[in-house]
Amino acid sequence: MNVLRARLLGYVRTPFWGYHALPTLARRLLIALVAITLLLDSIGRATNGGTTTVVSAIVTTTITVAVALFAWRPPVATIVLSIAGITAAITGVADSLLVGAVIIGLAAFTCSATLTGVYALVWVAWLLAIVGRPDSGFHPLGAIIIAMISLMSLIIALTIRNQYERAQVLATQLEATEREVAEQLRHERDLIADELHDIVAHEITIVALHAAVLERTEDRTTRSQSQTAIREAAVQALTDIRRVLGMVRGEENLTPDRLPSPDGLPGTIAVVTKELEQAGIEVTVDVPDDVRLPSASMVALIRVIRESGTNVLKHATGARHVRIALRVERGWARLEFSDDSPPARTAGLPTSGYGIMRLQERFRLFGGSFRAARGPQGWVVSASLPLES
Repeated sequence: MNVLRARLLGYVRTPFWGYHALPTLARRLLIALVAITLLLDSIGRATNGGTTTVVSAIVTTTITVAVALFAWRPPVATIVLSIAGITAAITGVADSLLVGAVIIGLAAFTCSATLTGVYALVWVAWLLAIVGRPDSGFHPLGAIIIAMISLMSLIIALTIRNQYERAQVLATQLEATEREVAEQLRHERDLIADELHDIVAHEITIVALHAAVLERTEDRTTRSQSQTAIREAAVQALTDIRRVLGMVRGEENLTPDRLPSPDGLPGTIAVVTKELEQAGIEVTVDVPDDVRLPSASMVALIRVIRESGTNVLKHATGARHVRIALRVERGWARLEFSDDSPPARTAGLPTSGYGIMRLQERFRLFGGSFRAARGPQGWVVSASLPLES
């Protein structure tokens, strides 16, 4: 009931010149019906022996042609019909009175309530003028029947309009829901892609690097360290893959605030430091002990550290020192990850640039900045983001 009342209020408040366009099929049928009516009317006048007056012919033709205007501009059609109705009431033309009654429904479906009311008043005045003329010969019962037809036309039109508007609202809601679902699916695909990238780019990189070490060295200590690193990376990769499969099956919640490391920022730094030191790279960490960050900011910084550590192993062969520095001041978190690798030396592993691209997108959404470039001493990754984004 409240929905129906809201739609009726919306109909009443429609601007005077506002209108509801007819569907394409209805417009075509309307034009075809008008064309057939004009043809039959012309044939009728040509065969009735000239009994139709000129005024009646003009009014009838005007009303018929005006009906066709509903296919393009319903308000204009209603105004023309109102003028024709006033003319018919003054001149006593009753030939199109029944057609005028049916048109009330067409006006109610397409035009505003105000304009429909104007036409309805004109039609009632037309009907009363015809019934009240002494020489009209119009039976009162006929007037009652025509009035009932006009009322039925009005009720049917308003009902159809209500259902049509309801269908449009449902279609709009469905379209919005489909867009929302598509966006959610895209977001979940991005999250899963990020997780898979972390697994492939991080753990598998460590496996590949230490497998290469095993091929090049016979030193037992070095081989033992590489075997341990391979085993740990493989176990971690299997664990992460099971977690991603759980995400795909819906067993784990997909949220942007989910931390990729159970130990948060300190645990991630510890893991990356261990992996780099196993590769013979000294790591200096300059991070406050009591740093507290929002979970979303923590996720972003963790991904920078993981991606940067992986890139050092993959692309910064020859690096001997890495520095990880974090500063939190004036509402901003600023992270710098730098190495001292010489130029044009890599581990020969394939690269896609996906990790850097996703980090740039993430920090842009946060309103921060992300930059990875070679400096005078080596590669420098700089990331900053506001803590209240």
